[in-house]
Amino acid sequence: MRALLLLLALSLSAQAQEGLRYRMQLWMRGEAQPLEARFRLASTAGTRSHNHVQKPRMGGWRLEADRTQGTPYAQAMLLGRAERLLYLAGPAPQTRPEPIFLRFGNRRLPVWSLEMPRGLHAYTVLVEVAPKLLALCDFSVRFERGDVSRVELHLEELDSTAGLAPAEAGTTLLSTLQAWAAEAQQDTDSGVTVH
Repeated sequence: MRALLLLLALSLSAQAQEGLRYRMQLWMRGEAQPLEARFRLASTAGTRSHNHVQKPRMGGWRLEADRTQGTPYAQAMLLGRAERLLYLAGPAPQTRPEPIFLRFGNRRLPVWSLEMPRGLHAYTVLVEVAPKLLALCDFSVRFERGDVSRVELHLEELDSTAGLAPAEAGTTLLSTLQAWAAEAQQDTDSGVTVH
């Protein structure tokens, strides 16, 4: 019985250490200090249907805030925004491998770049955390108008990535960037100057 409990405790602690650890900062216009949250991204298993033929299904992700750090009472809002800025999927037409690596602990991860839509003041770096599985490493964007002036998202730690898999909404960042680019184009078309 003791061995079973020990094995269960070890497997639970191993599961708790899987995923990617991020720090998000968001500057409201006119504020000197950012709102900040630290969180862990972990994969969730794909859902199974009751059909006789089981098609492969991608899972999802869950974000778990570190409640001991960051801006009190801002974590829920920041995690809601972070979900629209993450990437956990295979390569896309907008991604390109680069001839460099980033080191996380004792791991060297290949770097991929992401093509930015025109009109955005954004910078993104992806890393290959498993064969053909890319994850957001660094993201920074500035806005000329609106309540938010700047957003930054950084991968700080890499826990075990054995359980990570492409997420069904893994390319959400791409649609967010397209939406922002469309807004910037509308501002330009309406005569608003976007720098």
